[in-house]
Amino acid sequence: MQAAKTTVRLLRSTRSLAMLENYPSGSRAFAQSALSSASTSIDKQDITDRVLDLLRSSPFIDPAKVSSAADFKRDLQLDILDSVKVMAAAEEEFAIEIPNSEADKFTNTSQLIEYIVTHPQAK
Repeated sequence: MQAAKTTVRLLRSTRSLAMLENYPSGSRAFAQSALSSASTSIDKQDITDRVLDLLRSSPFIDPAKVSSAADFKRDLQLDILDSVKVMAAAEEEFAIEIPNSEADKFTNTSQLIEYIVTHPQAK
């Protein structure tokens, strides 16, 4: 796995996919797939920052109460409708879908962040 990540970084930093023209089609397809999946990876700090910014920009949340450990009900005073709006905003921000069964389990900001961190399609 580490070798694949290194190869992807090398490809992105040099001639990218243009280099792959000299390789057999199977190798090219593998490298393009690896490059595509690696480019969707986001580090946890970036996700945390984006989630916190999203919450702070929400008109129904007091920005001063937003933190990476804020409880949705107790700290942010979110009711059910507000929670749905937050989940919809997170889905749009990260280009993912959060099933209702998962969203209903989130009680705080850190749980939402962890879900996005582990989501393979988060952008």
